[in-house]
Amino acid sequence: MATNTFERKIEITDPKAVKKLMEVMEKDAPKTPFSEHPYTEQERERSLRLFRQCLSRSKT
Repeated sequence: MATNTFERKIEITDPKAVKKLMEVMEKDAPKTPFSEHPYTEQERERSLRLFRQCLSRSKT
């Protein structure tokens, strides 16, 4: 069954509700930001090497 729940526009006009939403968002904020580069250079090279190896085996 299809739903359009996620297509609805949500508006919060009550100042108390806006304040509560901001408090919840600040309370549950991540402790540290996500790393822009989650992998080391060595891990990236190893991943590329394994990927190329996998591709070479799948060629006909």
